[in-house]
Amino acid sequence: MSQKTAINRRSFLSGHWQAKTEISIACFNNQGVFCQSCKEACDENAIIFNYIKRGIQLPMIVSARCTSCKDCIDSCPANAITIGSNPDKS
Repeated sequence: MSQKTAINRRSFLSGHWQAKTEISIACFNNQGVFCQSCKEACDENAIIFNYIKRGIQLPMIVSARCTSCKDCIDSCPANAITIGSNPDKS
């Protein structure tokens, strides 16, 4: 069961809250299957792929570029991408 984070209007408007995009282990690349559908769908270039061992590439979200447009979610064949709340506690 996921827990929703309450956010007030002032925190949102002052920029003390951002959506957090995450890629789960359900991603095909974690299974050794090459896929970059999310990267190709991202107009902001917010998804990059890092090589690990044996040529496997794992996606990573660059949160500073992510606009939470959800294009990556729609393009992911593994349904491995979610956008949740990430309150900024600074």
